[in-house]
Parts: sequence; C-alpha cells; structure tokens
Amino acid sequence: QAYNCLIHFYKSCHVVPSHSMKYWETDQSIPLTWRDVACGYWWRYPNPHSQHVFSVDMLDTRVEGDKLYARRLIMKTNPLPSWGKHFFAARRVAVIEEVVVDREKKELVWYTRNIGLARFMATVERVTLYPREETKMAEIQTNLVGIQTSMAGTQSTMAGTMATMDETQTSMAETQTRMAGTKTNMAETQTSVRKQCWIESSILGFRSAINKFGVDRYKKNCGPATMGMQMVIEEKLARDQVVRLGLSEASNPCSCEARVAQCEAKAGHCEARLGQGHKAQLSEASSGQIYEAVKRSLCDSTQKIT
Repeated sequence: QAYNCLIHFYKSCHVVPSHSMKYWETDQSIPLTWRDVACGYWWRYPNPHSQHVFSVDMLDTRVEGDKLYARRLIMKTNPLPSWGKHFFAARRVAVIEEVVVDREKKELVWYTRNIGLARFMATVERVTLYPREETKMAEIQTNLVGIQTSMAGTQSTMAGTMATMDETQTSMAETQTRMAGTKTNMAETQTSVRKQCWIESSILGFRSAINKFGVDRYKKNCGPATMGMQMVIEEKLARDQVVRLGLSEASNPCSCEARVAQCEAKAGHCEARLGQGHKAQLSEASSGQIYEAVKRSLCDSTQKIT
C-alpha cells in the first residue's frame, strides 16, 4: 500500500483538481534505447547537473511478476529564496522517490515527493520513460493512406490492369513491412521522457508567489536534469565498451604474439643502450636475465624487474 500513495495522488489530481495547486508538464527525449535509460536511472546520481543532490539511500525493493518496485530516500540541498528564509531555516530537504519498472510494457515511472518543508511547498513529480515513436511514422502512414486512395480510384477506372494492381498491392505490403521494421528500430533507439509536476503551498497569503517560484524553478531544472542523466548513461556505456574491448584483446592470440614481439624489441633496445664497455662485462647469464625481466614487465604488469 505504501507504494500506491503517489499513484493515488496522481489519480486524484485528475478527478478533483485543486485550484490552489499549480501543474506543469513537458516532453523530452534521450537518444538511447529504453533498456539503457532504464538501467541508467539507478546510477543517475551524482552528475554535474544535479549537484544539489546530497545523498541517495535505498529503503526497500520488491518484485511482482515482471514489475520491480523500489523506494529511495534522497537528501537535497535546494536553496530557498530570500523571502522564504523568513519562514524556514532548513538547508536540506528529504525526498521520497518511488519507482515502478514494467519490463513487459517497457515503461519506467518514478514518483517524487518532498517530506521536508512540505508546508512551505509540497512538490510531487511524475516522470515516465517509454520507447519513443518518431513523428515520421505518422507521415509514412499518411502517404500510405494516399497510395491506398489512389489505388481505389485506379481500380474503378482501369479494370483491365489487374496484373499491375497486384504488383502495386505487393509493393504496398512490402512498404508496410518495411514501415513496421522502421517503426521498431525508431522506437528502440529513442526514449521519451514525460515529466509532470504538481506544486502546492499551505502558507496563507503567499501561495501564489510560492507556487510560481516552484514551477519556475522546476522548469529551469528539469532540462539540465535530463541532460545530466543522459551524460551519466553515455559515460557508463563508454566505459563498459572499453572493458569489453580490453577483454576481447586479451583473449585474442594475435594480441599475445604482438606483445611478445614488443618484448623482444624492448629487450634489444635495452641491450643496445648498455654500450660496448658494459656489454663486455656482462656475462651471458646476466644478459638473459635482463631479457627475461623486460619481457615479464611488458607482458605481465604485476611482475617487477629485479
């Protein structure tokens, strides 16, 4: 039941809207797959655009079927306006964040509400992540409807060209198949981010000013917050790619042969720098030890030269 409190709040806003409550929403997008963005939700803090986030603690999690529920406690340090400091002196605000991840629908929704300074300004945020369908698909469907209309006119006026019509219908079926594939690809490489915000204050005489301040600040911060999340995800994906490439090179026999050749070249270079006088004093055994030591140091970074 604790997980449904914000869901019930969201539904009540549509059934019985409050005149003293300010509402605002926006739609954004991230050029990454839904899977990557849904994974990136869990490590989006810290990032350069959310330096006001002080700490994040996981309170509890549970799994029901294909849905994951989680609740986190976030401490933020949003500064109050100068006139707001006359009401409260708190510098850190506790925020509860509840998330629902639906793998079957490919939808992640998180709800955020502040439990500190709620009398001054109660803020509820709802963010939905889902695969994006590009508007170009609507244009393709419109063109397809035009082709079908043209075909209907052609059928009524050219009854003798059934073979051509069959070819056109086959071409249309192929276009629909390609359109479905394009739609799937577009949806997989774009993630829509819909942000909704409700703000309400209980300070009589200052409600309008506080509500306006809250909405204006949310409008200012929601864009950078999405950019910070995207930045963290892209950096994580880049690091994972480097790790995968490093492992593939380590398992490649050609890479090992190249390292051996590098070891031999390095050993020869070291011997050349010794000079003729020093080389005469070195025994054949000590020369072999230098070669082996250099070779081990290049092929095994944990081995030290002795």
